[in-house]
This record gives sequence, C-alpha cells and structure tokens, in this order.
Amino acid sequence: MYDIAASVPCDVYESEQSNTPSNFEIWEDYRETINASDYFIDNYEDVSFPSTDDVIISGWWMEQNPGGPTVIINHGLTSSKYSSGILLASGILYRNGFNVLAIDLRDHGDSTCEDGYYSAGQKESYDSASAVSWLVDTKGIPPSSLGIYGQSLGALTALTTSQHTNDFAAIAVHDPPVNFETLVREEMEYQGFPGFLFEPTSHYARIFEGVSLTTITPETSLTRSTKQPILIFNGMLDERVLPHHSLDLVELADSLGIETEIYRYENAGHVESLWTYTDEFEQIIVRFFQDNLTS
Repeated sequence: MYDIAASVPCDVYESEQSNTPSNFEIWEDYRETINASDYFIDNYEDVSFPSTDDVIISGWWMEQNPGGPTVIINHGLTSSKYSSGILLASGILYRNGFNVLAIDLRDHGDSTCEDGYYSAGQKESYDSASAVSWLVDTKGIPPSSLGIYGQSLGALTALTTSQHTNDFAAIAVHDPPVNFETLVREEMEYQGFPGFLFEPTSHYARIFEGVSLTTITPETSLTRSTKQPILIFNGMLDERVLPHHSLDLVELADSLGIETEIYRYENAGHVESLWTYTDEFEQIIVRFFQDNLTS
C-alpha cells in the first residue's frame, strides 16, 4: 500500500524530456489556444545546490533583473521542471520582469533520487527552503523580494517552507493539499482502497521508512511563518485534491491572521485553470507578486 501511495519514478516523462525554458510544447489539449513561443525564455542556466541528506537539487535559473523580484516554482507529484505547466508559469512570470528559479524536488527530474518515494512535504520542504537559501546567499535576492509558487505537491511544499525559513515574502499555490491525512484517505478511496488504511500505511512509513507523514504540515509551518500573504487558485472539478482543501487553507490562514486571496473555477480540474484561464492567471499572479515583493 505504501509503494502504491508514495512511490515516484525519479525521472522525467518521456514526452517532456526535450522541453526546456527556450523551447517546450504545450499540452495537446491546449495547443490551439495557447502559443507556447510567447512564453519561451532564451536566457536560462542549469544550476544545482545542496539540500539535506546529501540531496542535490537541480534547477533552471532564469534571470531577468539581477537582485530583483524573484519567484521559486515547485512542481507537482511525479512531475518536474520539464513540465509544460511549470514552463508556462515560468514564462508568464519572466516576461513580466521576474527572475524565476524552477526546481526539481528530490526523487523527481534531475535532482537526487534518494529512495524513490515522496514524503508529503516532510523532506521536500527542505528542498524548497534550500532554494530560498541559495537565492539569498548566492544570488543576493533580498527576502522581501522573494516569492514561491507551487502546483499540487509543489503547493504543499510551498506552504511548508516556513517550517525551516521565513526568508521570503509571499506564496501562490495551485490546488494545494492542506490536511495530508484527509488527502491520503481521499486518494486511497480514489484508487479503490478503504480510507481506514491510512493508519497502517502511516505506521509503516514511520517504523520502516523513518518518515512521519504528519510532522510537517501547512498548519505547523504557517504557525511558524511571518504571515506571508497567500494567493490560491482552485479548480472545483478537481478529483485529486478535492476543492475543500483550498477552503480549509483559507480557514487556517484566517485563524492565524494571514491574508489570503482565492480564485475558484467551477469548470476546471486539477491545476487546469492555468490552461483554461491563462490570461487571467497571468494578470492575477503578476499583480499579486508585484504588490507583495519589493522591486
């Protein structure tokens, strides 16, 4: 059960392996409505930096304005920086004047394949925090000029970054998992398993894999945060991360005095509003980071 729920391929999807910031293909369903070349980035650099546990994180650094407003982009489960959704978001931010760092979380893409399992943010949150540290220490980005955007698992990772560092000023998330225990129960039921199997699966992870799946959560991390504002995009037809998670995040943030903005799309599935409302997504996320990151 743990293998089914937590294993990841430590690779890049074959259809995406030729993608780069300077030349990538839009998902087939949206090629007639989105011109990929509008979002190509010729100026990018392959970079790497250490995280915890001897893990090396791979990234693409796309510099538009040295020392200026910068956004880290975290991908979803089994995805990578090669994803056209990640590259589309990168191009949107870059062409509006932001520096962008798109990273591969551990066990994904070109980053270290630690064990072939994801840990629900327990380890991945260190990777996002390491990206923050690399930008501040190596690229001289002031924390007040640094934001994080994440899709799905990347959204969870963005929300748990403040468990380790608060050297950033704002967070944007797309269909974020919030209560992981609830998410796992729902995912098990989605795959045809009874939800009560969460308990033995969680015990197995803790005893045999040395990972507690619920130690680092958005709640524990946002409690430690400096109340960075949060922007939320939510597709209400999402079957992988059910829409209530976004409302749960608003409720959690409200209880902690954290400002949120939420945009909900009745006809969009998981992270689908990026594709179906691309122009609106651009306007909202650019304005949000312009308002909350110093130039």
